[in-house]
Amino acid sequence: MVKAVLFDVGNVIITWNPENLYRKIFADADRRAWFLNTVVPMDWHNHHDAGVTFAENRIERLAAFPEYEAEIVAYDTRFEEMLGGLIPETISVIEDLHAKGVPLYALTNMPTEKADMVFSKSPVFGYFKDIIVSGVEKRIKPDPAIYELTLRRLGLPASDIFFTDDNAENIRVAASLGFVTHLFDTPATLRPALTAVGLL
Repeated sequence: MVKAVLFDVGNVIITWNPENLYRKIFADADRRAWFLNTVVPMDWHNHHDAGVTFAENRIERLAAFPEYEAEIVAYDTRFEEMLGGLIPETISVIEDLHAKGVPLYALTNMPTEKADMVFSKSPVFGYFKDIIVSGVEKRIKPDPAIYELTLRRLGLPASDIFFTDDNAENIRVAASLGFVTHLFDTPATLRPALTAVGLL
């Protein structure tokens, strides 16, 4: 029986997209796409999520693209501008689960340096009994090791945990480990999925 809910954070509770920042810096869409895909691609950002500091991670990028120093540094100094709004459907679900006394947890790929800022965006983060941050643990989803660490922290078997994430590979690995999973493809699907397992 499902007893607890484990949430991803980015694009499940609050939206995050580097485009939110870089459309302010590069008005030209083609130039912006080139910069995001070539200078600061997602596989480079993943090192932040794995615990590498922004200062350390940008050294190689600055050496390779010195003409874009200000734009590369902005990935760190203006990271907050990559955040969009809270996702209201998820916030409503969290509030209802909390009111019912359902234990709430989060497992997020997130840089350690930015976690407190992100969590300050809504009081609902205070409802979570534990938040596992990849940058702190130096492991990122979908590495099975971070799911195993999560199970140890929660003290529950995977079959007791409903896990929602917007990344299909993260969901696939979690399901293979026995979690009850839900792919967060649209906000409207979350509440029915939780209702189906008896939590709402």
